[in-house]
Amino acid sequence: MNNKKALKIVNILLFVDFLIVFITALFNEVLKPMGLYKQLHALPGFLMVILALTHVYLNKEWIKNNMF
Repeated sequence: MNNKKALKIVNILLFVDFLIVFITALFNEVLKPMGLYKQLHALPGFLMVILALTHVYLNKEWIKNNMF
């Protein structure tokens, strides 16, 4: 799989994951008593870090060309 195709997939996953984290943060008072907050917020938060690092890695050439 080439970088462009992988980056498109990572970008979509990163966007969806961001929405999950954002929405669960808004509804944390509802989710905490039900015991769902950790599964629906913290775990996608860790996934977001991994996806963000992958996103930066796939864009390393662009970063190198535009920043240095």
